[in-house]
Amino acid sequence: KDILELLEKRVKSRFSHRQIYLMNSFDFKQYIRIFKEQLSLPAGFPDESFAQKWNNNVQHLSEDKTVQDMLQNLFHHTKDLRSLHLLLMLAVSNVTVHHPLITASDLHEASKQYRMDSKANIVHGLSVLEICLIIAMKHLNDVYEGEPFNFQMVYNEFQKFIQRKAHCMYNFEKPVVMKAFEHLLQLELVKPIERPSVRTQREYLLMKLLLDNNQIMDALQAYPNCPTDVKQWAASSLSWL
Repeated sequence: KDILELLEKRVKSRFSHRQIYLMNSFDFKQYIRIFKEQLSLPAGFPDESFAQKWNNNVQHLSEDKTVQDMLQNLFHHTKDLRSLHLLLMLAVSNVTVHHPLITASDLHEASKQYRMDSKANIVHGLSVLEICLIIAMKHLNDVYEGEPFNFQMVYNEFQKFIQRKAHCMYNFEKPVVMKAFEHLLQLELVKPIERPSVRTQREYLLMKLLLDNNQIMDALQAYPNCPTDVKQWAASSLSWL
């Protein structure tokens, strides 16, 4: 994309706008090495004594089991190094004169903030139908206390909302709702807890929602032009079953 920006308009217009994303091929051991390289201070740093303390601390962090687990989660979620850079920037922003070295706790807090911010940004870009499906899953989680659900259950929950509030939402055909649900899967807001098999129809594949109630409600407050009835449905603690 950056290379295309350098081309003249007449040349650029002749290129296909298809973008090919190349996945980074490094393994987790290399990812840890990149983590250390990004955080470490260079050899020429003016304060040699502080640089040695800082770099020793970075080495200890890279060997800390809880830090490794947190980095492993990020690595599995995305190998895009921009995500790692953002995480480290959030952690480094806690460094002060009185708190001169990054701790495992700083990294965990940065990880929580990163997850909340990235998921909230994704939610802001969803359609109202997709928001409704997330709310339906939220209610299923509340009623069934976090037990996994399937698309059919989400669809039934959504239909009950439509029947009560038909004036505020268009009643989408089931294939359209399924397509919206599959988009949430692609965005990793919903995750299958079992491998699809030939026997299992996709409507009945067990799933879990990767957003908690606070993230959903915070995102809805900032969601532009969200219908009032939809917000009220999200806030309702009543069972719609």
